[in-house]
Amino acid sequence: MSEPTYEDSVIAGEKPNMSTDVTQSKVESHVTEIDDEDGRDPRKWRPRKKLLVFIALMSSSILADGGMTWGATLIVPQALEWEVSVDHSATSMNYGILLQGVGGLIAIPLIEAYGRLPVWLWPQFITTFMVLGATLSNNYSTFIAFRSLQGFFGTIPQVVGLPIIHDIYEQKGPALAGYIGAGSNWKVSFGILTAFYALSTILIFLFGRETYYARGQQCQRNSRLQSMFGIKNHNLPVGRTLAYWTKILAIYIFKLPLLLTGIATMVNFCWPIGGFLFSQHKGYAFGYWFNGWIEESRQQKWRPEYRLHGVWFAVGVMACGLLTYGMTLNYRKSWIGLAFGWLMVVFGMISSTVSITAYNLEKYPDQSTVVSAIINAWRTASGFSVGYFQPSWIAKDGTAAVFGTQVAVVVAVLILTITPVIVIEGRKAKPTMG
Repeated sequence: MSEPTYEDSVIAGEKPNMSTDVTQSKVESHVTEIDDEDGRDPRKWRPRKKLLVFIALMSSSILADGGMTWGATLIVPQALEWEVSVDHSATSMNYGILLQGVGGLIAIPLIEAYGRLPVWLWPQFITTFMVLGATLSNNYSTFIAFRSLQGFFGTIPQVVGLPIIHDIYEQKGPALAGYIGAGSNWKVSFGILTAFYALSTILIFLFGRETYYARGQQCQRNSRLQSMFGIKNHNLPVGRTLAYWTKILAIYIFKLPLLLTGIATMVNFCWPIGGFLFSQHKGYAFGYWFNGWIEESRQQKWRPEYRLHGVWFAVGVMACGLLTYGMTLNYRKSWIGLAFGWLMVVFGMISSTVSITAYNLEKYPDQSTVVSAIINAWRTASGFSVGYFQPSWIAKDGTAAVFGTQVAVVVAVLILTITPVIVIEGRKAKPTMG
């Protein structure tokens, strides 16, 4: 019975003592230390404390994409004010969308080295002033610079959110700006967005907590002010931690399953950037239900690659949606065709993304934060590029040819990326399944 205590004392650098009284004392001390450690575990926080952290997290996570696409309906008044073309004005979000992916990747090593709270709090604080700078901008160049920095710093909640949720719980919209702009001007609309960011930052200041916890690493032992600045959030060496997680990130970017499914995600997100929220919710619900059904039906011989079969129906719906949307535009038919076409496009995009994300998170369960950041980077890469080539492409070849080509690209890329993952990884899984 005393052997564990003996080993613990050796690990702690203490001289072993076989005296019964001393051994008993060490056992009691060890038990007390374990109880003290467990009491610091964020999963054992009071429900109210968890809820307040969650509310602060959601306020910032909603603004990550919602704030970046805020103002998409204001490009015409901005073009008139700055005396640029509408197509040129429409690219004001592109660099911000691209830098969302870059910012998410850079955040991974910082989250592990300094903790969740400082990497969550201070970028959100900086983003508030980037949006304020965009609000006060009087020319296109200044506006696009601030919007780009908004994307870079403002994406962090999308990355830090997953580890925070994992830490505290057991495993178990853009069109608004148009309505505001219709009754005022674009600066008032962005002023309101600045207020939203300020409110979110205040919520993080008030309710945000450091959630990183690992037994034996001196976690949750500092003051809240120290935790905000990443001081003593744990006892891991900062330099080695940054180097390790940078290496892990580079390795996982080029893992074949994650690389191919990332390319598929990039192509899927290229066309529907800024789609309807209704269809996004429906697509997510379908993807979630379909993945659950696949898992239940394959319990006896389950492997993660089965989740990828959810993309086939999704890409079919997306292809039909692109054709419907393109043909409606080309032949100048009713807006109902545009609405239903775009609903199908965004439905297919979100459904396929749910399947791809679920597969990668199950494939690499210990690297969920890294996986999410990499998928986010692929997604934003396509959102950045489409605004530069699609308008001129449509002007040259017409909407029917453009959307027909897009259908062919989507279907071909999904087949060429998803099929190899299912086949190659499936063959690897067979020997382990007996």
